[in-house]
Amino acid sequence: MRIDMFVYNRCTTDPRVLKEARTLTDAGHRVRIVAVLDETTTPREERDGFQIVRIDRDPIHYRLLRAAREAGLLWRRPVRAMAQEDSAARAVVVAAAPLVLLARGLRLLWGIWAAASRPFKRATRRLLLIPHKPLMFFDYYQRAYRVVRADPPEALHAHDLNTLPVAAALAKRLRLPLTYDAHELYPEISTLSQREAATWRWLEQRLARRADHTLTVCDSIARELEQRYGIQRPTVVLNCPVGGDVAGREPAGPGPFLPHTDRKVPVNGGVKEPEPVVLYQGGFAPNRGLRTLVLAAHGLERGTIVLMGWGRLEDELRELIARERLGDRVRVVDPVPPGEVITAATVASVGVIPYEPIGLNNTLCCPNKLFDYLAAGLPVAASRLPELSRIVEQGELGRTFTPGEPAALSMALNEILEDPERHDEMRQRAREAAKRYTWEQESKKLLALYG
Repeated sequence: MRIDMFVYNRCTTDPRVLKEARTLTDAGHRVRIVAVLDETTTPREERDGFQIVRIDRDPIHYRLLRAAREAGLLWRRPVRAMAQEDSAARAVVVAAAPLVLLARGLRLLWGIWAAASRPFKRATRRLLLIPHKPLMFFDYYQRAYRVVRADPPEALHAHDLNTLPVAAALAKRLRLPLTYDAHELYPEISTLSQREAATWRWLEQRLARRADHTLTVCDSIARELEQRYGIQRPTVVLNCPVGGDVAGREPAGPGPFLPHTDRKVPVNGGVKEPEPVVLYQGGFAPNRGLRTLVLAAHGLERGTIVLMGWGRLEDELRELIARERLGDRVRVVDPVPPGEVITAATVASVGVIPYEPIGLNNTLCCPNKLFDYLAAGLPVAASRLPELSRIVEQGELGRTFTPGEPAALSMALNEILEDPERHDEMRQRAREAAKRYTWEQESKKLLALYG
């Protein structure tokens, strides 16, 4: 079967999309992913037997601005020629006049904006983003529609709600089966504005029922989608690592991934061992409890907190660490390549998921890092949220804590680290759990759907 997938990102490191594409390809299907092009990627890529086609977005407001700049550059020569009564140049000037006026108006506005106060800049930036995002999405939808329409597949697969509009339109036009793969409860993402959330909720209400099959990432989101839209219970395919990536071995030693201090702390009646590492892997994004994690270092009896990742909050986190004088207890390090995430985690002592219940999507989340930590054989300290509590507490894989409370987080970490024997037992249970939570097990549901 020929399957076209849609994803609104570069599709270079998205683990769920890439694993699903490879699984279906290995099963004999032909897969093409329609993704987004940027300056770091190529328009076409062959990977693991499937094809990635990336679309270079060029929405109408980009084209207007570019035309205005070009008209401004062309204006000077025809104006000089008009002085010599060149009729052809006069025609060019008359035709380009509206764009030239637009360019001059934009330059004037830019000068005013550059000289304005910071609050005014923030307000105007938010105002300009109102039409920007919809125009970017609409341009992707148009171009993706044309790409697929020119070479139709036999089935369509929309990764997340932001690609469902184009996939649903093509499914209706081409009479093709459609799978909606809800990576999260998209309208409830905590960083969306009220207007954006309402728009996506309206779209999902109308489009989710058009899908022949729905997949999602955990039981809590599956129940919510079923109740909210009256659809058949979505199939849950957990975001587990490939079994071959599961470490199932003793820690690999410091290696090149995490900075280890030379400090040693006395345990077991005076025997000294290296300072343990408390690891957070992932994006530095709002509402993930990273401020709480940094402040928890004040109450941490032993251990160094390592934030391994990237994101817009990095500077803010570094400032917080400096302000709280925690430079010797908390470190920020660069992320490792996707294929080295689990290997990097094996040198840590605890994996942390400090997400805050800001919005229903965060509350019901079951992030990839949970299964990566287990694959690395790490006990987990996680926020007391439905999915995280179910897996961590029932499996006795670590401790949960009240989200947003640094003291509660440091207490959970101290409980995990204070008793080496109990810590080793948690490690062993994590390794055993990792054997159950593998992509090989979860992908059987995906194969059954397409089979």
